Amino acid sequence: MVSVTSLPCARATSASRGLAHLRRAACGLALASLSACGKTHDATPRDVALQFYVTLEVAGVRSLPESRALPALEPYLTADLTRALAAPPAPGVDAGNVFSGLYEGHTSYVVHEAQLDGDTARVRLDFTNIDQQPAVQWTDTLVLVRQAPSWRVHDLRYGANWDFGYRGSLRAVLTCLTGPDAASCRGGTSATPPAPATNTR
Repeated sequence: MVSVTSLPCARATSASRGLAHLRRAACGLALASLSACGKTHDATPRDVALQFYVTLEVAGVRSLPESRALPALEPYLTADLTRALAAPPAPGVDAGNVFSGLYEGHTSYVVHEAQLDGDTARVRLDFTNIDQQPAVQWTDTLVLVRQAPSWRVHDLRYGANWDFGYRGSLRAVLTCLTGPDAASCRGGTSATPPAPATNTR
């Protein structure tokens, strides 16, 4: 288990947002310290999950990634998830933070050891948002697949059940956001997510 509450980039309280450039610089140092284990062929699924979420913070991604930020995330993603994230949402839709079950996102998280099933890994993420009053906690699950030479993020399964959060899976939400019912994606997305891609080795 790896707790990321101590990383400066893991907390995004309203007071710290005014120092975003300092936070991102600190995140860059944290990311550099992880690169030795995260961007190598022997990186574990937990390594990849941790680096992915730190990279989201470094790139300033708090909603659907903009085109300038997507290249930083691409090394951690399967090709089809990259394409899904690149697709523009329906006009006028504010997606919020799609990388956690809470629209407003998280202020800290804990990354647990992966559960392996062949070429699929599931990494439990315990999220907290202390900007909400009272503070809220929930658990989502990152799904990774082994695609030689590394593990790639394939999906995120949302574990929260509040009225205005995301439910189901990231991939189902991305499909919803580009469709005619995009305004109702939060709180009701329960489509069955596609199975992980098969190993390409």
